[in-house]
Amino acid sequence: MEPNLAPKLDEFLLARIAEDKRIALDAAAARGPGEWRADALTGQPGGAAAEHAARFDPERVLAECSAKRGIVLACRETRPDLAFLGARPHGMADFPLSPHDQHQLAALTLALLALPYADHHDYLPEWRP
Repeated sequence: MEPNLAPKLDEFLLARIAEDKRIALDAAAARGPGEWRADALTGQPGGAAAEHAARFDPERVLAECSAKRGIVLACRETRPDLAFLGARPHGMADFPLSPHDQHQLAALTLALLALPYADHHDYLPEWRP
C-alpha cells in the first residue's frame, strides 16, 4: 500500500476479519457437510494437528469473526485515541499500557486484536501495543 494510503487500524482489522471469514466459508464449502472432528479429518483418532484443525472448524471461525467485527465497530464508535499506543517512554516497550479513558481503552483493544496479524504487509509497527 502507498504510505499516504495506509489503512486505519479499524479498517485493517475489518479487512483481516473479512479474509478470515472468506477462508472459513471456502473451507466449509470444500469439506462439505459433516463434523470437523479430529478422527473425521484424519481417519484415525488423536493427533495434535487434527485436534487443532477440528477445534477451529469454519463454524467457530465464523462466530469469532462476528464477535471480533462487533468489537471493532464498538471501538470505532468510541473514537479510539491511537496516539496512546505510542505513548510509552523510550525503553519501556515491555511495560503494559494502562488506559485512562474509553478512547485509550478502545485503541488498546484494537491494537491487541491486530497482534495476530502483525506479519501482514499492511500492519503498521506503531499499532503494536
